[in-house]
Amino acid sequence: MRVTEWNPNRFDKEFDEVSRERLIKAAKVLKAAVMRKCPVGTISRPMYSSGPYKGATWTRRDAGSLRKSVRIVEKKTKTGRISKKMNVRVYVGNYLAYYASIVEHSRPFMRPAFEETLPMIETLIGVGKQIGLEAEPDRM
Repeated sequence: MRVTEWNPNRFDKEFDEVSRERLIKAAKVLKAAVMRKCPVGTISRPMYSSGPYKGATWTRRDAGSLRKSVRIVEKKTKTGRISKKMNVRVYVGNYLAYYASIVEHSRPFMRPAFEETLPMIETLIGVGKQIGLEAEPDRM
């Protein structure tokens, strides 16, 4: 038997789009959970007006700036296209909320959010058990 006009890469673009959409849906679920669990400060203060860091914008504190910094980022290649590795990430922290890792180590909120949403993320991506289907118990 001979196969002619066989193109194994024929549907790569469609598969990539479906995979990317699934990853973005999973990232949105994780982002929502992280925002729910993210601690919010109650104190706001202006930037320093004296001392060695006078006028530095990063010294300003706004209540809720850590929660506002939660975002979904799609990593792209140097040419500006989405990479083959399908890198979709959820980041917390930015220039003004540089303390995100400090808060995560002292009062975890990202790890519990990830563990809470892991079954749903696996289902959305297509690697976990399907919701609504009962797994057969292990027999020994």
